[in-house]
Amino acid sequence: MKKVLINLVHPNLDESRVNKFLSQIAQKEENVTVNNLYAKYPDFKIDVQKEQELLLQNDVIIFQFPMYWLSSPALLKEWLDVVFTYNFAYGENYKLEGKKFAIAVSTGSGTAQYSSTGSNKHTVEEFLTPFVGTASYVKMNYQNPFVTYETFVLSDEKLEESAKNYVEYIKNLIIS
Repeated sequence: MKKVLINLVHPNLDESRVNKFLSQIAQKEENVTVNNLYAKYPDFKIDVQKEQELLLQNDVIIFQFPMYWLSSPALLKEWLDVVFTYNFAYGENYKLEGKKFAIAVSTGSGTAQYSSTGSNKHTVEEFLTPFVGTASYVKMNYQNPFVTYETFVLSDEKLEESAKNYVEYIKNLIIS
């Protein structure tokens, strides 16, 4: 069975309702590992070798984070900069080639705001374009993102539904 690594990137996970719950539910699934990057690297001093080993041990890599200023939290950018090194992720060797690259993102706003006519002028998928490019550059297979909208007003029932959908999303990544 394929193994899934969720790189959880949330600077305030203890205060998070949505990402904390989704990651806890996902971690209960067989062959799913949650790698909490801010818990491991609050000082941004990333153990590159350890992170590369984790990537090699898994088939599906999910980056789970809240949308911060229409992007990811800063640690994810730093992580990509130092972990996706020459001759590991690209160059003469593409050690992640063929692995699935997925995003699970949460936003405070809804789909109306994430549209060409909304306040953000673009969809969430459009804001995630740099990740599409990164996956392509390192020859990983980018997957459609899992998006949880309106996190500030999400009811408990909708959060439960989102968690079930997240588990299904992960299962589909494993079997497809």
